[in-house]
Amino acid sequence: MIEQKCGTCGSSDIVRDIKISSGKGIIGLVYFNPIIFTAREELLSDLCRQCGTVVRMHVENTDRKWMTKF
Repeated sequence: MIEQKCGTCGSSDIVRDIKISSGKGIIGLVYFNPIIFTAREELLSDLCRQCGTVVRMHVENTDRKWMTKF
């Protein structure tokens, strides 16, 4: 894995794949699911421990039929 550095402070002390939650369920990107019509792929973030900057937001599974219009 390539070493990730914070664009704000330059630190490489990054915590990876932190789950994001609203308290009412997962926050994620919506995709088409043939069984239940739509579902969400959980959004994850990487955080710099030194300055608190969210360095990256991403999903684990990119092989989805993403919903871009509702």
